[in-house]
Amino acid sequence: MQLGNKISNLERLLCKYSRWIHAARISLAFLTTFVAIRYFKLDGASYALITMLIVMGPQPYWGNVSSRAVQRTFGTVIGALSGLAGLYMEIYSFPAMLAWSAVTMFIAGYLTLGKHPYMALLIGATLAVVSCAPPNDMESAITRSIYVLAGSVLAMLFTSIYPQRAYTDMRIKFSESLGKLSELYEAYFSPRVLERPSLEDKLKDELDTVIKLRNYVSAASNESNLKPEVFNSLQTLHRNLFTTMSLMIDAYWASHESHKLIESEPALRDLNRLIPQALESLQNKLCNGISDNQISGELRQKANDLKELVLKSIDGKVSETQFYAFVWLSLQMLRQLTDLNDELHAALYQKGHRHLFLKDPSAEPK
Repeated sequence: MQLGNKISNLERLLCKYSRWIHAARISLAFLTTFVAIRYFKLDGASYALITMLIVMGPQPYWGNVSSRAVQRTFGTVIGALSGLAGLYMEIYSFPAMLAWSAVTMFIAGYLTLGKHPYMALLIGATLAVVSCAPPNDMESAITRSIYVLAGSVLAMLFTSIYPQRAYTDMRIKFSESLGKLSELYEAYFSPRVLERPSLEDKLKDELDTVIKLRNYVSAASNESNLKPEVFNSLQTLHRNLFTTMSLMIDAYWASHESHKLIESEPALRDLNRLIPQALESLQNKLCNGISDNQISGELRQKANDLKELVLKSIDGKVSETQFYAFVWLSLQMLRQLTDLNDELHAALYQKGHRHLFLKDPSAEPK
């Protein structure tokens, strides 16, 4: 898988309408399975239909499907065997069967809050289906077990048909978020704006977007072979960028005097060009397959210029606290942009960094 490939217009369209596509896939799976059940007159096959919908519902991405296929299979088999064992116990002692079912459901309930929730879910669901078969009717119980297992297999089959990729959607969403940050930066720090813009609602919406990107980490890691720690680090930098910009906004508009002082410094005015340019470069790196890493050098040079500005301001007896706060925050933002650019470049375009991958990328078949 080429991690830095340009994202096509079709992939962008699929990402935009991902919920519609997932809903259509579930609808198609339901109709196809339902028609097959009716056509072949399969009694009790509704259990396959129910299991399929339970498994498909929360899992639109291939990274989740492939990683949890084993969980689902084991969950179904364990639940079926537990149900058959319970029915066999019922022949001799109904209280023993109740005790066995209670212990099994307790274990399943405990596991739902652990690392394997889907296996636990299938254990409980299959146990419920099999245990409700008529007493002493092992044939019916086995048939139900087969239907539940078939439902799990059908869910994986339908989800594998042109599956949605969490890694691709994450890159698109990440890029769009950086574009929004660039728009907000220009709106707040434009020299043509005389009063602080009322864009707090947009800032809150963008914070929600930044937080929601964490939902893609597990599936994106499985699909790309990059370690989850790589995505977590990128998202930490992303979140820090947002937080730093929010603090810069407060410092910039804190008072009329500090506002004028900040605007009068050429080194600070140049940030209005460089930071949006850096954010655009990150967007190109994420979605357009452009691996140019030149912006990191410019960001480091600007950071050195701001450090010199601080020393000159101290010598010049500048007393505005907000001015120093804005300069310090600007330095932090430049550092965060540099780190984000370097980490993205290493993850997407330099396979030599083997420590970033779950498996050695050089060992993958080409």
